[in-house]
Amino acid sequence: MKIECRHRLCAAVAVAVLGLLATGNVQARVLSQWVELGPDGSSSVRAITDDACPSVLFDGTPTPMAVRAAPDQKIENVKPAVFPVWGCEVAVPAGAVAAVLGGKPLPLARPNPQRILIFGDTGCRLAPGNPTQDCNDPVAWPFPKIAAMAASARPDLVIHVGDYHYRETACPADARGCAGSPFGYGWDAWNADFFDPAAPLLAAAPWVMVRGNHEDCVRAGEGWFRFLDRLPMERTCRDLTGTFVARLGEFGVVVVDGARADDPRGDPSAMVKLLRDQFTEITPKVPVEAWITSHRPFNSMRIDARDVARDEVDNRVQELAFGPVMPSGVRMAVSGHLHFFQAVDFGAARPPQLVVGTGGDNLSVVPPVSMVGADINGLKVVNSVTYSGFAYMVWDRLGALWTGTLFDVEGRPINRCRLLDRSLSCGS
Repeated sequence: MKIECRHRLCAAVAVAVLGLLATGNVQARVLSQWVELGPDGSSSVRAITDDACPSVLFDGTPTPMAVRAAPDQKIENVKPAVFPVWGCEVAVPAGAVAAVLGGKPLPLARPNPQRILIFGDTGCRLAPGNPTQDCNDPVAWPFPKIAAMAASARPDLVIHVGDYHYRETACPADARGCAGSPFGYGWDAWNADFFDPAAPLLAAAPWVMVRGNHEDCVRAGEGWFRFLDRLPMERTCRDLTGTFVARLGEFGVVVVDGARADDPRGDPSAMVKLLRDQFTEITPKVPVEAWITSHRPFNSMRIDARDVARDEVDNRVQELAFGPVMPSGVRMAVSGHLHFFQAVDFGAARPPQLVVGTGGDNLSVVPPVSMVGADINGLKVVNSVTYSGFAYMVWDRLGALWTGTLFDVEGRPINRCRLLDRSLSCGS
């Protein structure tokens, strides 16, 4: 079949038509598809299907996807779970301009992104010892609405700061708001919590996937490795798998697997050494402008669990590990874990801390005391804002300046920020 086009729109239609023809004989249903950034400028097309892996059409050439995880593959030291689906992947060829899977265009990564969307902690909370969340109520659990609204912002890149899966236990019999929800650690809960509601945003831009503590090996680690991790799936689930640099031209995102990097009881030196050794392996690859992202914040504050009238530093071990060897090109730390928005600036003495754990899970109460002037891991806070509410954040580049807007679930601006070099300032 020959299709001649002189305009970009016509060319895109032609590629989509060829994609339909190329995949017309494939019987598998594509249940989810997306583009994910990997190390050193690489990216991959990922898909989840109900049968054998399909082909992706790169610039008109069909390329078979490899099996990442088959239904009968087993992984050790994880919770029992059922995955009656196939995880598929294929590397995006260097220089590829267009890609189509199942007749749908894929958003390939482009160098030097101008608009970056950030959020995390998106799943619906069904877990013992926690308030039950009404997963069927778009007000109580707004992630599907946030994903659709965020897709309309047309970002160049999405950074999810971790915690995709929260549906660990059954909805209580007397709780109508979550009646019928799947639960556990298998495909049905993963699909309900993340892949199905995220579909509009997965189709809009390539993603950086950050591992959250809910995706560690004692929780939903199997789903993480089947579908989302940068490394091939192994026979054994591992935590603290290292750090890599996702590079887009002259801009980079340093991605840390800090899901299990909580402050240890007692001497933290062993964990500090492990994290620092992993980090120093990749520091020569950090470009002149980069953000570093880890699920757990480096330098933030939350309510003191022992005294709700006080603040406490949330995490120390990562700053101990990374702070002394942080490359000058790292301009901001981006995290989740705390279920509110927080921006903490240190007067350019270290990368400021941004927390956007506002994507859908039960929100946290903000720290009761102003953080300005407080000591966090050895430096004084110069500027800080904290806000509790469901939201997503969009950052736009204006030359050397980045401007960020925090939007609520209706797409209305809540707060605005400016990032210049290592100086972050936000409104109240």
